[in-house]
Amino acid sequence: MVVEFIKEAAFFFNEMAIYLVFGFFVAGLLHVFFPEGSVLRHLGKNDLKSTLKSSLFGIPLPLCSCGVIPVAASLRKKGASKGATLSFLISTPQIGADSFLITYSLIGWVFALFRIVASFITALFAGLIVNLFSGSNGERENNEVSSRESSSFRDRLKTLFSYVQFELLGSIAGYLVIGIIVAGAIAIIIPQDFFERYLGNQFLSMVVILLVSIPMYICATASTPIAASLLLKGLSPGAALVFLLAGPATNAVTISTVTKILGKKSTIIYLGAISLVSITLGHILNIVALDKNVTIMHAHAHELLPEWVRLTGSIILFIMLAGHYMTALKSKLQAQKRRADFNEKRGLTVTGMNCTHCSNTVKKAVESVPGTSEVEVDLDLNKVFFKIETDDLLVVKNVIEEKGYQVSS
Repeated sequence: MVVEFIKEAAFFFNEMAIYLVFGFFVAGLLHVFFPEGSVLRHLGKNDLKSTLKSSLFGIPLPLCSCGVIPVAASLRKKGASKGATLSFLISTPQIGADSFLITYSLIGWVFALFRIVASFITALFAGLIVNLFSGSNGERENNEVSSRESSSFRDRLKTLFSYVQFELLGSIAGYLVIGIIVAGAIAIIIPQDFFERYLGNQFLSMVVILLVSIPMYICATASTPIAASLLLKGLSPGAALVFLLAGPATNAVTISTVTKILGKKSTIIYLGAISLVSITLGHILNIVALDKNVTIMHAHAHELLPEWVRLTGSIILFIMLAGHYMTALKSKLQAQKRRADFNEKRGLTVTGMNCTHCSNTVKKAVESVPGTSEVEVDLDLNKVFFKIETDDLLVVKNVIEEKGYQVSS
C-alpha cells in the first residue's frame, strides 16, 4: 500500500511538474511587466468597466487566496467599487497561469478552458450583483505609492528569481505538497465506485463539495491534483468544478476580510454568488460531459511531451521545493535564536498571515511607518516584532489592517 501511494504521488508530481515550472516562469514575467502598481491604476476605478477588467485581469495574475487580500484592500482604498474589489478577490485566486497549465496536464484542455470561463463568470456575476445592491460609491484617497508600485522595470527584473522562488513558490509550496499527498492517498484509499455508491446524485455531490470547500484554505494549484484524483474515482465533472471554484476563492480568512472591507451585505452576496454560479456551471458541465458525451478528462496530455522533458521538469521542481524547505528551516532556526531579542521589541498579533507573501506584505507595511526598525515577522507565532521610537502603536496597527489583516496586541 505504501509503495502504491508513492507511485501515485510520484505520478501526479511528474505529470504536473514541467507545466508548473513553466507556469511559475509566466507568473514571474507577469510580475515584471504588470506590477501591483499597474494593477491598482487599471482596476482602482469606480465604474462598470473596472468590474469587468477586475474579473478578466485577475485570472492570470500569480496571487493565491491569501496573497490577493492586501492587493484587494488597496484596490478598495484607492477608490475601486465594491463590485470591482470583489470580482478581483474571486477571479484572481481561482486560477492562474500555473494552475491552468497543470489543469491541462492532469485533466485536459476542455476542463482547463471551462475553468477559466467559469472563473470569469463567477467573478463578474458577484461584482455586478454587489454594485447593484450596494451602489458604486468610490472612496478614492491619495495614498503613498507602495515600494513595489514605484520600483523600476530593471529592479523587478533583477528580483524575478527571488520572486518566483521565495514569494510565489513560498506561498503555495506547503499546500502543493499536501495536494499531491492527498491526491495519492485518494488514488489508493477511495474505492473506484465510492462516489457512485454514496454520492450518485449529481446535485447532492455538488452541494456536499461546496459545503466542504467554502471554509477550506487551499490554493488553485494545490487543489488541481486533488480534483484530478477525485475525477478518476468517479466524481462528476460538475462537482470537481465546484471544488476548484469555491475552494481557492473562499476560506475563513478571506470571508473575514470581505466582511471588513466591503461589509456584511457584500459578504452574503460573495458567498451566495460563488455558491449559485459554481453549482449552475457545474450542472452545465455535467450536461456537456454526461448527457452530450463530450470527453472532459483527457489524462494523456503528457504524451505530447517527451519523457526527458517531463523528467527535467520534475527535477527542477524538486530542486525548487528542496531549496524552499531548506531556506524555511534555516529561517526557522534563526528565528528561534532571535526570539531572545524579541523581549526588547514591541509585538503585535496578525491574523490572516498564511504564507511568505503575507509576511512580506506585513513586514513592508510596518517598515513604512516612520520610527520603526528591525522588523521581524514570525509566521509560526502569527506575530510581527519591531522597534519603534514612540509608544503609539496605533499607526502600525492601521497600516497592517489597511492590507486586509486583523491586528491585536
